[in-house]
Amino acid sequence: MHNRVSGAMVGPIGALFLGAILAASAQAQGSVPGIIKERVNALVAQCARAGGSLGAMTGQGQFVIPKDFNGDGKTDFLVSEGNFPCAGRPALFRPDGLAKVQLYVSDGAGGATLAFEDRLLAYRVLDGRPAKLQIARRGPACGASRCGDELQWNASAGRFDEHATDGRKLAARPAAGAAGTVAVAAASAPEAGPAPGPASGQPAGPAEGALSVQPGAKDRFIAQCTRDQKARYPKMDAANLGRGCADGWTRVMAAGPIADMLLAGVPAKAGEALSLANLKARLAQVRWQAGGKAHRNAPDAAGTSGGLNVSIIGAPTARTLSVGWQKMEAEIPYDAAGALAARGAKVTPLGCYHFGPSEANRVFVVAAPGRPAFALTVYERSAAMGGQMSHITMSADLTGKLPTLAGLRAEHRDPPWTSPCPF
Repeated sequence: MHNRVSGAMVGPIGALFLGAILAASAQAQGSVPGIIKERVNALVAQCARAGGSLGAMTGQGQFVIPKDFNGDGKTDFLVSEGNFPCAGRPALFRPDGLAKVQLYVSDGAGGATLAFEDRLLAYRVLDGRPAKLQIARRGPACGASRCGDELQWNASAGRFDEHATDGRKLAARPAAGAAGTVAVAAASAPEAGPAPGPASGQPAGPAEGALSVQPGAKDRFIAQCTRDQKARYPKMDAANLGRGCADGWTRVMAAGPIADMLLAGVPAKAGEALSLANLKARLAQVRWQAGGKAHRNAPDAAGTSGGLNVSIIGAPTARTLSVGWQKMEAEIPYDAAGALAARGAKVTPLGCYHFGPSEANRVFVVAAPGRPAFALTVYERSAAMGGQMSHITMSADLTGKLPTLAGLRAEHRDPPWTSPCPF
């Protein structure tokens, strides 16, 4: 399925490009909604922060499509992150072959509402009145390696519904990602008596859409890092402070795919139970090992994604999702907590225990937008001398249970938990 888009971008020169967006569609009416300008500005900023620059906005580089998708005569807007022309960082918005696509329905008076959002393998727009959006997915929404759907406007419900186009025998269901339709698979299932409460565990709906790095995240990180480093090393010169914090931001950006995997495993609602099979399907970028557990103490599922090791503990209900990395005589290149914070999550450190300055276990409580809070544990050991292995494991607790510092201290007394962490 070929990606077919048309449009332009908004930034300091946004008026020029917005005019080009509107001129690209004979159906365009009225002004570009503010939310579209904000989305495009955020993509521009994210590309620049990653060291990229604006490329050609033609062909596959056209990433905003203004068309009437619901047949009301007003121009709606599709935004495709995967088509954003970030020269120098072409895979920035499609790190695992999937990219976020959003469809906003315009009210014709400068406002727009998000009507669809998901990370897709591909999509295409078919001209017509109204225009049609056809999408291709892989992973949890499919139950197979790949599946296709078409969005059709449901006028009576005031929303888009997804209709299977690949022979799957599925009833139409509300489009993913729209306001009020989180966990749409569960919401559209046939009713069978009262839904179980959190104590019994509700079956989890589909994964929430991936979170993008927030505008201004780098500036906030550098500012906080500079304050922290000045407090720890008051005699350090400004140049070394700057280099250290710049390296820290590089680790944050490198951990983006890890943050995406951890967030994909978090159920959309508190009390939902995520099955092992569902979690594996959500993580379509992971090459899972065939067969069952290798031995009694092995994880219930294990695989790899690039240079990362991924494992799941818990069957049939997944309890913990872990992502790990190790390399001989290397500096640890990832900051998962920082990557989550850059995506708008509130990351609260609870404490840590450590064996000297090169080995520590840290616990955070993470509250990401649109998801219930979860516990993140980060164990890291840096190679202190030649011939040693550096290692980091980042684990998300999927049970919904949140730890406390008192509980951690009671569980592990030697070495003791400290808060705040000394380094």
